[in-house]
Amino acid sequence: MQAEETQSLYERLGGVYAIAVVVDDFIDRIMGDPRLNANPRVDEAYHRVTPQGFKYCVTEQVCWAAGGPQTYSGRSMLDSHRELLISSQ
Repeated sequence: MQAEETQSLYERLGGVYAIAVVVDDFIDRIMGDPRLNANPRVDEAYHRVTPQGFKYCVTEQVCWAAGGPQTYSGRSMLDSHRELLISSQ
């Protein structure tokens, strides 16, 4: 139990390959979600980058945020979502 407690979240999640599997499924689901695609700006944003490129950036970000060795090279979440007219309502 103690060894598990000293592992980073990245390690507990299984590293880059396990994270990439989850991200792959997640991105496929959100890119096909009609509720999200009802927003024309979101739909347009999905077509500015290939699904593979989007998945790469999200995988890189999750790995970095979970304490992995990756460095997130994408735009900030504020910059990425500013023009999409997404709100909490």
